[in-house]
Amino acid sequence: MHIRALTSVLFTLLLSAAAFGQTSWLDRPLNNWNRSGAAIPTPPRNAAPLDAMCRQTTRPPVSIADRVLTRAGWTLFGPTQTYGPTTVIMAMASADGMCRPNEYNAFVFANDRFIGTLAPAPMGARSDGSLGQYHLQNSTEMTAEFSRYAESDPLCCPSQKSLVTYSLFRAGAATVFPEDVDTIRQCPDGGGEVSTMDNVVSGTVTYRQRSALPPSATLSVTIIDVSRADAASIVIAEQRTPTAGKQAPFSFDLAYDRAKIQERNRYAVRAEIRDGDRLLFTTDTSVPVITQGNPRNVEITVVPVGGGGGGGGQRDNVVRGTVSYRQRIALAGDSEVTVKLVDAATPDATPVAETTFSSGNRQVPLTFELPYEMRNINRQRTYEVRAEIRSNGQVRFRSETGTPVVLRGNQDQNIEIVVVPASDAPEPVTGRTINLSAFSPGSLQIEGRNSSILIGVNVRVGTTGDATVALNRIGGSTPFSGKLIFADDTTLRIAVESSGNATASGEIQITYSGRNLRSVSATNLVLDGQSVTVRF
Repeated sequence: MHIRALTSVLFTLLLSAAAFGQTSWLDRPLNNWNRSGAAIPTPPRNAAPLDAMCRQTTRPPVSIADRVLTRAGWTLFGPTQTYGPTTVIMAMASADGMCRPNEYNAFVFANDRFIGTLAPAPMGARSDGSLGQYHLQNSTEMTAEFSRYAESDPLCCPSQKSLVTYSLFRAGAATVFPEDVDTIRQCPDGGGEVSTMDNVVSGTVTYRQRSALPPSATLSVTIIDVSRADAASIVIAEQRTPTAGKQAPFSFDLAYDRAKIQERNRYAVRAEIRDGDRLLFTTDTSVPVITQGNPRNVEITVVPVGGGGGGGGQRDNVVRGTVSYRQRIALAGDSEVTVKLVDAATPDATPVAETTFSSGNRQVPLTFELPYEMRNINRQRTYEVRAEIRSNGQVRFRSETGTPVVLRGNQDQNIEIVVVPASDAPEPVTGRTINLSAFSPGSLQIEGRNSSILIGVNVRVGTTGDATVALNRIGGSTPFSGKLIFADDTTLRIAVESSGNATASGEIQITYSGRNLRSVSATNLVLDGQSVTVRF
């Protein structure tokens, strides 16, 4: 009994030690990790290198302290704060997929000599204990704010924050001393505030077919505004999750920004399962959520692309698949979709087979079945399918190239036809390489949101006319990609096509002199259906 009791006590102590080791340093008594005269900590060895896009959010060293950090292996980002002899510099080892800083810290210098960091270890963007704002009150005192996530908090919205006060000199030693920490709720009860879980759509995604997903499959769940027809739609929130070998049903919790929701509008949630670029399952009906009495908890049943799904009874000589487009634009009700089977050598000749159907009130991807006659097929030739979508008699989308099909053995092809906007875009300016950067204050205003302070802009143009404008903020960057459509010795005009994974349109104008970027402005700039104003 004594041995059992001793074992139980040791086991309890081990659990307690493990739990203590997993809590944030912000929950413990604030023991100081900084030591006078200590060397700058080195970045994590396994840090992934920054890609070209994320490097545009960094800045070169301009001071002695900057160069000390870069020689130690760190990458600088954001502005510095200086008060008298004291300077605080942000630096990171890597970045996430949205170019947010990862494995980062704030480094404090006094007279260009390193005296400590604001956190004991590198932090990750949107994780518990990640550093947000900080402020030098004077040359010897400062405060910093850290995000605090509860287990149920979505990544967008930590429910608490910890405020830490520091003294930078004590007993003659120049070292960063954390003096006190105060953790408070971000969204206190009452006062009209809504609890954190009121901005989450949750539920399950499943399918009826008895088939296993490949381990590399990915589930995508999206909330969209479906209240406007034939106009740019707003994607409210999107979540992509690797299935990692798991099988349906899948649970999801998708947080959204309450500021994007209007009670008079209609919203729906859709789901897709893909294996790489291949679409396996998708929603074929609207699943309303959030407003007008609709729920926030739903069950979504996806169907196999092309309607095959192992259900039997398939017709011979039928090409099956979906018509879709990548742009986040709502399709007008009762649009007409035409799918053609053509000889790949003569795609403009009379089609081998053709079908036209109405979209009804559905959005892409739209499933189709295209029957054909084997007597019209020459087995010595190759064939492809093409599609176009018309709204109000106008061609809105069409195939840019044909999608090959194999017409053997009456196969159910599960073809995905991706169409592109049928627009007359200006020809890009090619043959020029342009690199411009500027670090100075500006502002970025997205409709319905608070204005963000810009700390710099990077402009990159390649010889093919591909152009990128990165608007850099503290803690991240908003990139716009498109084509250079005008260039002279003082002005660039860029037709915007996208912003990361989001849809964007409009035009950005840049004025410059030599290698110096002078100003950045925008005309009719829209990001996910919201107007954008840039002042720089």
